[in-house]
Amino acid sequence: MRELWFVRVSAKSRALLILLALALLAAACGGGDAGGAAEGDEAAQDAGAEEQADEPVSLVAMHGSSADFIALVPLAAWDVLAERGIDVEQRYAEEASTAIQAMTQGAAQIGTNIGVNVGVPAADAGAEIVDVIATQRPTWALAVQPEIDSFEDLNGATLAVHGEASFTRAVADWYAEREGFDYQQLIIPGSEVRAEALAQGEIDASVIDLPDVIQLSQVYPGEFEVLVTIGESFPDLIEQDIWFDANWVTENRELAVEVVTALLEGIRRLREDPEYALELATENLPEVDPAVLEETIAEYQERDIWPPDGLLTEERAQETMDFFFSVGEIEIDPASIELEDYFDFSLLEDALANLDGS
Repeated sequence: MRELWFVRVSAKSRALLILLALALLAAACGGGDAGGAAEGDEAAQDAGAEEQADEPVSLVAMHGSSADFIALVPLAAWDVLAERGIDVEQRYAEEASTAIQAMTQGAAQIGTNIGVNVGVPAADAGAEIVDVIATQRPTWALAVQPEIDSFEDLNGATLAVHGEASFTRAVADWYAEREGFDYQQLIIPGSEVRAEALAQGEIDASVIDLPDVIQLSQVYPGEFEVLVTIGESFPDLIEQDIWFDANWVTENRELAVEVVTALLEGIRRLREDPEYALELATENLPEVDPAVLEETIAEYQERDIWPPDGLLTEERAQETMDFFFSVGEIEIDPASIELEDYFDFSLLEDALANLDGS
């Protein structure tokens, strides 16, 4: 029998680890400021800005994971900005905390693929970053045996999650409470392992990320279906976001608005142009079967995963904070905070006005 195990890492521990890493890196850098405004006389800064006014603008974005499907939105946005003479170098990291560190060091102005449940604790721990736009609705899916057609069919079912303290467990519990069913929990780390167990009939359902479901369906065709994604059930939940260096925003507000505007344009282009979306995905995710990419794009479009309005509003941010607090993903009481300490709503508002005139 396979031995199942998990390691619990609380939101508070994640925040403390991020803060420790930031302090160590700041000490190692000796106070240098690679990406911020140069220190010195204000008049000299103004003169330097005038000299560089006609020079190409170069920015750095750090992705909070290796290249994945979530990266398509910023990559589409960087295409838009390139047409306007703004170059954005997209880099990749293994962890969202690395992207946050890059922004706090001034090595990057933009952090991509950083969830609210990671970015908010980091900001609370002292990282000067702000959430500016959501790139997609959450894609965690309830994958089920083909004969399961409704939530009622899940009553008493065996449902596998990644771990006792995982977000997949939080999603499963949220659905069970919302839809009124009880399930038998089984801990199976790894989407691909849970998909295999589902395909072999060892479990009735599992919480698996939608792109993984689609890719694994190629290996196990017809063996499981997607009942629903949390992005469809909770369309106002903000999860995968773009964060900016807060100091960079203060010093470069017009450019920051232009970047957010391009991100909106990138989202809309992916929604409306599947050929472009497939070309971009094939170019940047060459290890993935093009058929899988095409199906994933179709699922994103059909399930309205890419939000044309960027999602980020005060009401949605509050609902998101309440949700993550309720499931234990953040330990900051939403009733005791100011949203503006973590989110900059004005950039998206200005970007929407630029595009839609409202």
